[in-house]
Amino acid sequence: MTSSISSAASGGNTTATSGAKGSANAAAATFGKNFDTFLKLLTTQLQNQNPLSPMDSTQFTQQLVQYSSVEQAIRQNQNLETLIAFQQNSQSASAVGYIGKTVEMSGDKVGVVGGEGTITYSLPEAANRTVINIYNADGKLVKKMEGTNKSGQNSVAWNGRSDTGAQLPDGDYKVEVVASNSAGQAIKANTMLTGVVTDVRFVSGATLLTIGGVSLPLSQLTAVRDTKTT
Repeated sequence: MTSSISSAASGGNTTATSGAKGSANAAAATFGKNFDTFLKLLTTQLQNQNPLSPMDSTQFTQQLVQYSSVEQAIRQNQNLETLIAFQQNSQSASAVGYIGKTVEMSGDKVGVVGGEGTITYSLPEAANRTVINIYNADGKLVKKMEGTNKSGQNSVAWNGRSDTGAQLPDGDYKVEVVASNSAGQAIKANTMLTGVVTDVRFVSGATLLTIGGVSLPLSQLTAVRDTKTT
């Protein structure tokens, strides 16, 4: 189940709430039917027991205790699932506040919107050479380009064209940044996605932020800035 909010607020993720409560409520309903059946059987046994050889009271007392323990466990699960659903709704409502904000998220994606995209990465030290490899959804290398080499954050514009000059369709592409120093030793580059949040999506209980056509989990958020000051 997927829901989306674009530049607007939401009243909460009711899908997550109903889904979370569903499994515990189903278990409670099944337990209730089984317990009613158990009581009927127990009552029948008591009514038809041999007076000269009555049932062992300890046995059915233990059975009652077991059913009581199961009932308590189900109620605990119901309370826990309600709490989880509340937390998901709270997170979803808070995520709406990111719309219009400039954010930085960890990830190896670049989004192409209107034939343009920006690759962002950081280097722990200045590189001698940096090569950017871009792959499509099938894992095919579609573009190889030179990147900038300065220490810290680097941003490189991409016109969305392949190595053959063909204009690639809008969407998200995987990015690989290969950097090395003057001695030819590899420098680890950290790729990220920076841009304005245009959309918030709720997919299977997860909250996704959309930046430049790419949707990433909220857990990958590393920085938030006021767009007016960027």
